[in-house]
Amino acid sequence: MPSYPTPGAVPSMSGAPSFTKVLGALRGGSVAPIINAIWVPGTSALLIVLAGMIGFWLKQPWLFAALGPSIIMMATTPGHETTSFRAVVVGHISAIACAYLALLLLNANEAPAMARAATEISPRIWASAAALALLAIVQPQLRAYHPPAAATALLITLGTYRMTGRTPLALIGGVVLVAVAAELLHRLRPRRGR
Repeated sequence: MPSYPTPGAVPSMSGAPSFTKVLGALRGGSVAPIINAIWVPGTSALLIVLAGMIGFWLKQPWLFAALGPSIIMMATTPGHETTSFRAVVVGHISAIACAYLALLLLNANEAPAMARAATEISPRIWASAAALALLAIVQPQLRAYHPPAAATALLITLGTYRMTGRTPLALIGGVVLVAVAAELLHRLRPRRGR
């Protein structure tokens, strides 16, 4: 059985540069530390705006909450196995499938969304638990372990997004768009130490 990637496998960030480090880099003639310091926030903001604008133009949810953690991970740890194009796309698609299957198996699709059902135990709670359990089994088997995809599963099982009409395609479209754009931006990223 495939193992889950360990947090120790993620390269550590050097942290936010101090003012003296930035001045020292400028005196030394290297702008790479400055570019690296603005790369993650700039890339993250750009990817959010891109997904949001496409979603606005198509009137579909291409930008959704689970993309935030995916984008931050892709910007901070490009090249890691959990942030590869395959892991991100297959991870989110498997989350959508696991969530939908859990809703069907537990007959929770017609239950009120959790935001409106806080006074009773909803079948959506059980569907959420089942979806995450399925996801924890499926993702390593697919070699597409991407933890932020669990948020996609919860958005579906808790009733935020209904799997009707073009919604599933819009969610997948947002994931693919962001993953492709992140891969392209990763190729443009200045390398550390240059």
